[in-house]
Amino acid sequence: MITVYTIAYNEEIMLPFMIKWYRERFPDCKIVVYDNESTDATVKIALSNNCEVISFNTKNKFEDAIHMNIKNQCWKEAKTNWVIVCDTDELLDINQEILLLEEKQNTTIISTQGWNMVNKNESSNLEDIKFGFKHSPQSKYILFNKSKIIKINYNAGGHNIKPLGNIKYSTKIYSLCHFKYLSEDYMVNRYKLFQNRLSDTNKKFGWGIHYNTSEKDIRDSYKNSKSILIQIL
Repeated sequence: MITVYTIAYNEEIMLPFMIKWYRERFPDCKIVVYDNESTDATVKIALSNNCEVISFNTKNKFEDAIHMNIKNQCWKEAKTNWVIVCDTDELLDINQEILLLEEKQNTTIISTQGWNMVNKNESSNLEDIKFGFKHSPQSKYILFNKSKIIKINYNAGGHNIKPLGNIKYSTKIYSLCHFKYLSEDYMVNRYKLFQNRLSDTNKKFGWGIHYNTSEKDIRDSYKNSKSILIQIL
């Protein structure tokens, strides 16, 4: 029924959880990992879980222009009608049964509410993360019916679309859970990793500039988030 496309770089922590999440909700889904030449166990994890891996090279740079092109093109070869196009830490809380109901209502694009998920109790098990806070920029349109959509036209980061085709958004809004706040150290290390890899194009257009956030501000943001959490899952 559905094919999941994700872009990954050094996602050995998130990838097993993401695979489990989507296969629990869509047991027969195909998962395609576009790997940006990860240096950790990302590829090994993907292959061991029967995912297809497609490698792409950005000369060790975080290059949103290339990511944008992948997201706008990868799904066109899917054998399924429905596709998810996401980052590895973007997990949509919808399942096969509900999506079939949406299809019967002629929905072609699923509406979402973005949430930043926070590891409230510092658990080592990602399945324990149930709380988050609303983050509207994360309300992305990652699930759509490719048999009805001609072009999706994601912008940098995939936060906005300009779709062409038979467009009908779901009236129900589904939670799109962004598993970002896994721990203070995790956030600091991820931000530093991508800050050091920001491409000249990204810097020119201001794409991914949030990765320039100082370590103090990252840690303060993590601590402060715990006072505004509500249960999502």
